Amino acid sequence: MLLYLFLFLSFAQVGFFGLGSDAGAQALLEHEVITLHHWLTPGQMADMMAFCRLLPGGTGVNAATLSGSLAAAGQFGFGGAVLASLLSVIGLVLPAAAWTAIISKIQSIGKFDNIFECVMTLLRPLVPGLAAAAAILMMRTENFGNPMTTPWDFWVSVFLFVATLIGVGVYRFHAGFMVLLCGVAGWILF
Repeated sequence: MLLYLFLFLSFAQVGFFGLGSDAGAQALLEHEVITLHHWLTPGQMADMMAFCRLLPGGTGVNAATLSGSLAAAGQFGFGGAVLASLLSVIGLVLPAAAWTAIISKIQSIGKFDNIFECVMTLLRPLVPGLAAAAAILMMRTENFGNPMTTPWDFWVSVFLFVATLIGVGVYRFHAGFMVLLCGVAGWILF
């Protein structure tokens, strides 16, 4: 039963302090799920984040659902996994609802414009850094392989990574199309 409380509080913390959307919250999520509570291994986390980014909806909500389920499935079975997923999602979403209520109240007072502009001036430089940190966190041996032990896997992964950056960044290909292309290339090359 303590697991449910820890899941709720951990994801509430991610929801409250996870600035910069899903990419910015990934470092905090990894700290809670891998380092602090050991609910997932780094390999499971890498697989889960890749999977969550492919699913429709927000990555954070998908990650909360899957993390809660994986953390409780072995100990509490299917029903416990569903409850853990539900509590994780509620914990993640509840702070956003609180922030929205607070901002709505401030906006109704009429003093919102100055406060909002001040906060945005401080946050704008942070968000690209948080997104870059999330990308760096995904560059693990579980995702790319090791150039010393599995050089083929490593260099194919680097190629697919660079091809995706160029395809999305330069040629403006849709992310779903790039996933399909990389999946076919991965199937052929692996």
